[in-house]
Amino acid sequence: MLLPERLEGAVYGHLCGDALGVPYEFLAADGVGEVTWRGGGVHGQPPGTWSDDGALMLALLDSLLTAGLDTADQGRRVVAWRDEGAYAPGAVVFDAGVSTTSAIYALHSGVPAEDAGGVDAKGNGSLMRILPLPLVCREVADPELLELAFRASRVTHGSAEAQIACALYVLVVRRLLAGAGDRELALAEARSTVHAWLRESGLPGSPEAAAPAEAASALDAFEAWAERRGRGRVVDSFWSAWDAFEGASDYASAVTSAVSYGNDTDTTAAIAGGLAGVYFGIESVPLEWHRGLRDRPLAQRLVDRLIETDTSEWGG
Repeated sequence: MLLPERLEGAVYGHLCGDALGVPYEFLAADGVGEVTWRGGGVHGQPPGTWSDDGALMLALLDSLLTAGLDTADQGRRVVAWRDEGAYAPGAVVFDAGVSTTSAIYALHSGVPAEDAGGVDAKGNGSLMRILPLPLVCREVADPELLELAFRASRVTHGSAEAQIACALYVLVVRRLLAGAGDRELALAEARSTVHAWLRESGLPGSPEAAAPAEAASALDAFEAWAERRGRGRVVDSFWSAWDAFEGASDYASAVTSAVSYGNDTDTTAAIAGGLAGVYFGIESVPLEWHRGLRDRPLAQRLVDRLIETDTSEWGG
C-alpha cells in the first residue's frame, strides 16, 4: 500500500469513526443496538458530523503543517476551535471536555501552552487529537517523537496517564504507517520503547511521575488496566479502541465494534478509526461515510497538504 493511501486513510478513518459514534454518545453498551451511519442522538446533529475529537485532530494537523512543532500555535488553534468554531462542521461546537475547557481558560489567561493541561487531567482529550504527530513527523527518531507526544498532550492534559497513552498511540501509528502487518507486535514494540524511555528519563512534564521509577510505575499501571467500557478516562479509551481495532477484519468492523462499547462512543471510534484507517488504507473506509462527512472540503484541504509532504514517486 502506498503511503498516501495510509495518510488519507488515517485522517478520514478518524473523522468517520468520530461521526459514526456521535449519535450513540452516552448510551450504555446494551442500549447501542445496531450501529449505522446516521444523525440524531443527544446532540441532534446531522449524519456525518464529527465532534471535538475530529475538530481538534484537524487543528493539530493544520498546526503541524503550518507552524511545525510549535505548542504555542497548537494552543492557539485549540482556543480558536472553542471560541470561533474553527475546524468544526458548520463552525458549531456542541461538545467540549471538562479538562480541555479548563486548559482553554488557562491559555486565555496567558499560561504557556505546555503548562495549560491539568496535571491530574486523565480524560481522553489529548489522545483523541494526537494522530497527526506520527503522520507529519515521519522522519524524527522514536525518542524525539515520544517527547513531541508528551509536549502536545500537555497542552490540554498533563497527567502521566494521558501522556503515556499519547506516546503509545503515536509509536503504534508510526509502525502501522510503515506497513507493519502484525498489530500485536506493533504494540509490543511501542510498549518496549516507552518503557526504555521512562526508565531512563522519567516523565519530566508530570509532577506525579517525574522520576524514572514513578514513570515506570505509571506505565505498569496503564498496561495492567483491565476495563474495556469505552469510557472517557484515557486508559479505558485507549484499550477499548485498541481491542476494537486489533480484533477487526476491516475498517468498518473496527469502528462499529468501538461504538458498541457505548459511553464515549465518538472518541473510542475516532481513536480506533485512526488506527484502522492507517492499517487498512483509505479504500477500506466506506465511500458513503467519508464522502458523506459534513464540511468535507475543510478536511480534504488538510489531507491534500498532508499527502504533499510525501516526496516519493507515486502515481497520484
